[in-house]
Amino acid sequence: NGMARALMERHGGEVPRTLEELVELPGVGRKTANVVLGNAFGIPALVVDTHVFRVSQRLGLARGDDADKIHDQLCQVLPRPRWTHASHLLILHGRRVCTARKPACPQAPAWCVPRVPRLGSGPAALRRRGA
Repeated sequence: NGMARALMERHGGEVPRTLEELVELPGVGRKTANVVLGNAFGIPALVVDTHVFRVSQRLGLARGDDADKIHDQLCQVLPRPRWTHASHLLILHGRRVCTARKPACPQAPAWCVPRVPRLGSGPAALRRRGA
């Protein structure tokens, strides 16, 4: 396996703890690297999978046509210490409520009304509340 070999040869069998080193491993992209950083090492990392991509745009947290753009925008509006947890919440919400084909908006929490500006909502409010 190319990744296992690279881990042994380049890192002495230890999994690297930086995004830059992780994405240099064969088969490891930004999403996988961020999963490892956030979940294995407790380093704040934002994962953008298909659910985060969709939900963040429906909620008006980010706009873009690729995961890197969405990632960079989310990093600007979400507090860094909460990135890993926010990724889990957005993924879970995208799987259970805000699904691709048939979003269950009536069952969604009140804050999950897409594109409806309300006082005290949106990215600036999230930053103020430390959410």
